[in-house]
Amino acid sequence: MLAPLKTRRKKTVSLLLVFIFLLCLAAFTAQGRQKLTLAEEMLLTLVAPVQGVFQRLTRTVDNTFATVKEYRLLLEENAALKKELANAATLEARLLELRQENHRLREMLGFKEKTGYSLIPAEVIGRDASSWFQTMTINRGSYHGVEKNMAVVTSDGLVGNILSVSRLSSQVLLLTDSRPAVSALVQRSREPGEVGVVESAPGLPGYLKMINLPREANIQPGDRIISSGLGGVFPKGLVIGYVLETGDDEYGILQYALLRPAANFNRLEEVFVVVPDPGEGEE
Repeated sequence: MLAPLKTRRKKTVSLLLVFIFLLCLAAFTAQGRQKLTLAEEMLLTLVAPVQGVFQRLTRTVDNTFATVKEYRLLLEENAALKKELANAATLEARLLELRQENHRLREMLGFKEKTGYSLIPAEVIGRDASSWFQTMTINRGSYHGVEKNMAVVTSDGLVGNILSVSRLSSQVLLLTDSRPAVSALVQRSREPGEVGVVESAPGLPGYLKMINLPREANIQPGDRIISSGLGGVFPKGLVIGYVLETGDDEYGILQYALLRPAANFNRLEEVFVVVPDPGEGEE
């Protein structure tokens, strides 16, 4: 069965070649003559459909190649546009970050200019997710003049104090940790006998609690709490937080206050280390 099939294919190819040859011959012999012979007209009539098929096939192939080329160009353009879009998004995010950083630095610069303390600027370079409200690491150490127990602040308020110092970095113990305690008073009333102690609020991460206040202490929601300067670690007048609510302790003898910290412990990025005044003694 294969032999007859091959024979038919050979006949078809041979016939096609004959048609093409006759067409070329007719075109060659017709040059210079205005009228075709009867045989040439019959030949052209027979070959015309074949010519149409070849022309349509040629146009289809050309259109296919053009479509493929256009598709490749669109793919390349699409990839280039995606890259430009990604670059633009990255640039916009970086610009926003720089604006926010510039705003924070301006606030810190204003704080440094208006405060009477000597300050060492530092950046937060490390925080442990498991102890987010306990400690953090800054990029300043003994080489920069940082010493243990120095107070750490932001332009908003008190953050904590230096727990340990290495040459180029230091660990900061945050106010929201259970270890530190700050002697504090109400800025509005400033009653000498109404000095309390600020520590972390048990069961409320990120909040503070002022305890050991006399029951008759003049304190109310909205009051600003500042460091009293007693104890020698934290200088006087540093803002600690704001009163959210007050109440009596479990024995009904003393008063307490729940505080919202002045500093945002969730977003500490730049801080100041307070350098004590050599001439300032404990109060």
